[in-house]
Amino acid sequence: MDTRLTPARRQLAAALLGPFPGAGRRRGGIALGRADLHVHSHWSDGAQSPETIVLAAARRRLNVLALTDHDEIRGALRAREFAAAHPEIGVGVVVGEEISTLNGHLLGLWLAERVPPGLTALRTIELIHAQGGLAVAAHPFHPLRGAARGHRSLGALVPDLPLDGLEVVNNAGVFSRLYDAWAALRNVEWMLPVTGGSDAHDVWYLGSGVTRFPGRAAVDLREALETGHTRAHVAWSWTAGKMPRHLRIQIRSLIRFLVLCRPRMEPVQ
Repeated sequence: MDTRLTPARRQLAAALLGPFPGAGRRRGGIALGRADLHVHSHWSDGAQSPETIVLAAARRRLNVLALTDHDEIRGALRAREFAAAHPEIGVGVVVGEEISTLNGHLLGLWLAERVPPGLTALRTIELIHAQGGLAVAAHPFHPLRGAARGHRSLGALVPDLPLDGLEVVNNAGVFSRLYDAWAALRNVEWMLPVTGGSDAHDVWYLGSGVTRFPGRAAVDLREALETGHTRAHVAWSWTAGKMPRHLRIQIRSLIRFLVLCRPRMEPVQ
């Protein structure tokens, strides 16, 4: 019996068990870059400024950072401007947005303009593509981040949507690996390019979930996504000792979400 792990099996095993020792370091002799493609700043329900997050990304040895505030891109634009003004930091910034659709959350990456919330997932993807961006299904099987009443969930719609990627590592909390594993398992059928992100609302766990790709720059990352040459990895796991701090972060994030983000989520009339 062939016991070697296929790429699909490796992806599923990584989602269930964490990264393999040395996994994702090189591909075909090319060193792999590290990107966190799901991060929040204080422009939505995160704790820190975009500038602080860029500096923290450098300390975490991230090559690329996508700032994806809820229904907002101004923080991401500021992060990109700051990184461009300080190339010595060595972090490329992708302007992103976590968009609240009627079917669940989508990550819009490489955006030029804000995409409004409250539309169907299909219409949202069309608007992302119209401005040259890529659309990734965020945590498609998270039970608390699903569809509006009367609408099918994003996870159920994935096969019928023109998505550019699927988030199979979202290291937002202790139970995330369960939802990630199901996304990875379903993706054995769908074979979409995969992404990983921390879903960090505090720089404390920035880079805890990453996307690996051949190269170092944002342009290399985009090429890897478009050609299906990405990997997603859990960089560190949740332990009991981390939970008190994580709980405080989650409570603070929830308060900020209700105050700042919820008003932005009104459906477009």
